Amino acid sequence: MLLHLHKYNPEPASSMMVLSWGAPYFTNPSLLQQLLTVILTVTLPSESAAQTELRGEIGQNVTISCPVERQNTIKFFYLQKDEVFVNGFYTSRTIPKEKWPNTRVVHGKATVQMLHLKASHDGDYECHIQYNGSENVSSIVIHLSVTAKYSKPNVTMSCDDNICLVTCASHGGYPRAELMWNGVGDGSSPAWKVLNVSEESDPDTMLYNTSSTSSFNCSYGAKRLINCSVGGVASDMLPVCVPKDPPDIYILIVIGICSLLGLIALIPLLLRWKHKKEQTRAGDPKEAIPLN
Repeated sequence: MLLHLHKYNPEPASSMMVLSWGAPYFTNPSLLQQLLTVILTVTLPSESAAQTELRGEIGQNVTISCPVERQNTIKFFYLQKDEVFVNGFYTSRTIPKEKWPNTRVVHGKATVQMLHLKASHDGDYECHIQYNGSENVSSIVIHLSVTAKYSKPNVTMSCDDNICLVTCASHGGYPRAELMWNGVGDGSSPAWKVLNVSEESDPDTMLYNTSSTSSFNCSYGAKRLINCSVGGVASDMLPVCVPKDPPDIYILIVIGICSLLGLIALIPLLLRWKHKKEQTRAGDPKEAIPLN
């Protein structure tokens, strides 16, 4: 065979795998397939591959740009994730590998645009580049962190006697994040306790839905303002253990006075109505009947 895989140590501090091949590999599709398989399964020692951090949001797009030597011309470029081919190009041949349908590669540049990000796209991506006139394959690892903002937590409350149950719920976030209660004081306080926590991940989207219910014993203290937060998104402030205000004596007095005035205003109307009723009953005087 004309394909040889050997160790190359240009410097004592680094090592990488280098490929050399002959022209028959580009006229024979099966041999070219074998070549690509070798390239795409190269494993580099951790100290030889620098790592770059990249962030993207679920549903949005992200551009993965691998560092290149601008003075050199790229012969081939491959981007892979977990030894699976993502996209790339070879300057003189078509790559017989199925690329990810949500990716676009800029031919001649080590740049891949990834569309409509999903949670499953989170992870390490390896860039493998070879330049014209060189047998060395340079590689770098780019870590893509995919996130999704949690919805603004919705808080509901129900109270019975001195116990208030408060539930906080949020959905659609990634990665998993702990739901926190704020303004509740010391976690060991008998005035409140967390009754349950629920975290569910959608099997298709991998997005998380989370909720928590806490119990507040209002007999231990007065009114307080609380809220909950998850993934950096917080709910509105909510007052709990608010004492019921007794009826305002002044409001009762005003209501009584208004009722009395209304009754006094009705007296003349009632008297007038009674007078008219008596006149109606009396009617006009009857004409006298003549006697024979």
